[in-house]
Amino acid sequence: MKITYDAACDIGCMRTNNEDMLLVDRRFLRDETAAGQAEINPNSRFCAIVADGMGGCEGGELASDIACQEFDTWVNDLPSGLPRTALQQEVQTFAQTAHRLINRRGEELEGYRGMGTTLAGLFFYEATPFWLNIGDSRIYIFRDGLLRQLSRDHSLRNLLNDPSQPSNLIYNSLGTGSDADTFADCNDLPLFDGDCLLICSDGLTDLVDDGHLSLLLQRQSPAQAFVASARAAGGNDNISVVLLHVSER
Repeated sequence: MKITYDAACDIGCMRTNNEDMLLVDRRFLRDETAAGQAEINPNSRFCAIVADGMGGCEGGELASDIACQEFDTWVNDLPSGLPRTALQQEVQTFAQTAHRLINRRGEELEGYRGMGTTLAGLFFYEATPFWLNIGDSRIYIFRDGLLRQLSRDHSLRNLLNDPSQPSNLIYNSLGTGSDADTFADCNDLPLFDGDCLLICSDGLTDLVDDGHLSLLLQRQSPAQAFVASARAAGGNDNISVVLLHVSER
């Protein structure tokens, strides 16, 4: 299997700093773009992650940076031969460890208390793809012309099924000073030739609806076209987009 990726992390139109960070194929991206290919084999630990930081300026930036750095170390240090249930437990252990680390750093650094981040993306373990989500960044799959959201938003709006709730109120994240345990949704994901995955922050999905996302994917638009659509709609938040196109060897 081959993964062709295209990624963009953009400050948007209204913010003075970018609290998002991307991790794609061991590259850390903020205010950058990247494109490339990865051949997937049983030894591959390819991953594509979006982290949307919270806590204002340096706090959100640091939290998303820590989350991506910790995930890169975690996925590449995983031992071989883990069964599926053990791997999913390792994902929960990662989430708890990163959660505590971000909270601890927030307590240690003046002005950083309460910083936090979402984390969502895809990783391969022994050639099997898995998706995971913590927060309200999103993972979609575009297959046979149909767009489907794989992740569920860990937002109060979604939890209560109440559209009057502000979309940015989330009940699960890494950090934010919360004493509550965090958790990660995680599952394996069979992929087929022609599939496309879209991983993004809410700076895209709050402004660009699923119909327009489908249209962009149908046109095989680059990541920058998704960013441009969010900017054209106001660009009031940072905008992160990762596209993963799946093909056979």
